[in-house]
Amino acid sequence: MDFDFKKGLSNSHIVVLVVVSLGVALVTSLGAQYVIELDRTQAGNRAPTPKDSYEISKLDAEIRQIRSDTAGSLFALKVIALFVTVGGAVGGYLIGQSRTTQARIGFEDRKNVDDVYQSIIQELAAESPVLRAAAAVKLGSVLNSFPAEWNVSGARREQLMQLTKQVLAAALSIETDQKVLKTLTINLILYKAKPDDPLADVRGIDLSGAKAHDAYWARCDFSYADFYAADLARASFRKSKLTCAQFREASATNAVFNEADCTEANFKMADLRGASFENATLDCTNFEGARVHAVCLAGATLNNLPTSMVDLSEAGDGSQLVPISQWLGTTVQALP
Repeated sequence: MDFDFKKGLSNSHIVVLVVVSLGVALVTSLGAQYVIELDRTQAGNRAPTPKDSYEISKLDAEIRQIRSDTAGSLFALKVIALFVTVGGAVGGYLIGQSRTTQARIGFEDRKNVDDVYQSIIQELAAESPVLRAAAAVKLGSVLNSFPAEWNVSGARREQLMQLTKQVLAAALSIETDQKVLKTLTINLILYKAKPDDPLADVRGIDLSGAKAHDAYWARCDFSYADFYAADLARASFRKSKLTCAQFREASATNAVFNEADCTEANFKMADLRGASFENATLDCTNFEGARVHAVCLAGATLNNLPTSMVDLSEAGDGSQLVPISQWLGTTVQALP
């Protein structure tokens, strides 16, 4: 059985040591009892003198009783008490030492992981675009496959995953270099709760003000995500889940929402000119004040859309505000 001194005693090590300690105590007790019985037997084999005959006969009953107490039930009780005392003391000490060691190692592991993680975050703020892009890739690798050498709890692992997504999302609103921005959009969506999940998990992410034009975010779960005033021009959300996502005042010109689930999504005041919603699910989707010139709704499922006004003007300047029903009627009639 191998023993790692760095990680302290495992449960199996503690059990073995307690059993060995009890075995040693038992052998010592039995050995001492054997010596006592041997001395007593030798003393009893000496030939009595006539003067001692009466005393020996008188004391025989008491001696038998004493032997019964020392070699019988009383001795068994002593052995049990010894087992309890020695086993409890040794086991308690070893368990306490093991837990202390494990707690110390756990603290050191968490500190090491935090130090490594902080160094990656600092690289994301480096002056060199290459270093920033490299940091984005490192964070994406954390999302894609959590490092096995990072010995942290499940709760801490999940916390680091959420923090990584938030950091990448925040960087999208701060970064200016186009290549780094593209790298950020790619690595943001690498996390899946389970490897066989069909959609990347970016639920509830805050992407307000993000510069994500040309982002390829197909097959992602953006439920309850916030895209307020984000630049999503030519971004692709094909087959993504956008339930209750907020696109208020977002710029999504020529964006692709084909086959996306936009149930209860909010596109209020968003610029959707040239966007495509082919075969998308638009159930209780809000388009109030949205600029919808040349939006494609071919094959889209339209249910319970809130009554509102939309902007049909090509320039998106509010010069052609019409009820949503008129827009939908015009769009449906224009479909082949």
